[in-house]
Amino acid sequence: MLRYEGFKDISDGRLYDAEDKALLGTNGCKDCSHCCESDMGHSIVLTPYDMYQLTRGTGKSFDELLVSFHLELSMIDDVVLPHLKMDSGCKFLEEGRCTIHQYRPGICRLFPLGRIYEGDTFKYFLQINECLKTSRTPVRISDWLGIEDLEENSANISKWHKFLKYETKRIHEIREMAGYEVSRLEGLEEKDLMDHATATGDIEEFEEKGAETYRKDKMEELTEEAEYRVKEIMKTVLRIFYMDKYDTEADFYQQFNARMKQCLADIRHI
Repeated sequence: MLRYEGFKDISDGRLYDAEDKALLGTNGCKDCSHCCESDMGHSIVLTPYDMYQLTRGTGKSFDELLVSFHLELSMIDDVVLPHLKMDSGCKFLEEGRCTIHQYRPGICRLFPLGRIYEGDTFKYFLQINECLKTSRTPVRISDWLGIEDLEENSANISKWHKFLKYETKRIHEIREMAGYEVSRLEGLEEKDLMDHATATGDIEEFEEKGAETYRKDKMEELTEEAEYRVKEIMKTVLRIFYMDKYDTEADFYQQFNARMKQCLADIRHI
């Protein structure tokens, strides 16, 4: 989703900055909407800025767009994120034209560009096999994207990318810690397991169930608790950055920064 490996196999081999020119001009995609009509799977993943823009453009909330099948949720790089529903083409496409063109998601704006991340920043690359238009003209990338506050927007994308790495790391840590404790319990001799039950105040449960049933139940509890915490983290991220409606009359970046502060605080306590 966010990092492209082996990009030289699908690009012209160059990395671009926003003020560079690339072969992007398609004459307004005249008589072509192939990319929007294709089954692009889960590839049009939405950032919080995309959600803000979609709310501005459609007047609809995240929940409304979800129940109308314009969006859906999927597991992407180990976390749940929203994306355009593209199994039979984009639902915002009507008679071959985009009905939300001014408010379209960042990945749609990029196409046929992609991003490759280098630390906390990124560069652009040109995909060579995705767009059917073969006679393209040079266009400055910043003009192609058409984002007025591009520098601030790019910094926001990098911040979001960094946050998703943190979310993934936090989820992996929870699962690894639970896995370690499950393995430890599995390997305990019965006497040590009884000592564990005594130390955790579970000795009555241990004596009632017997060692092996107690062991099995505790291992299951640890796994279930870890998965509950993981789901709570994912739900928290979805709620704060997508489900809670944005004020489209107010600055997005101020809202994002406030939500980021809240989300980080909430996740740390899960």
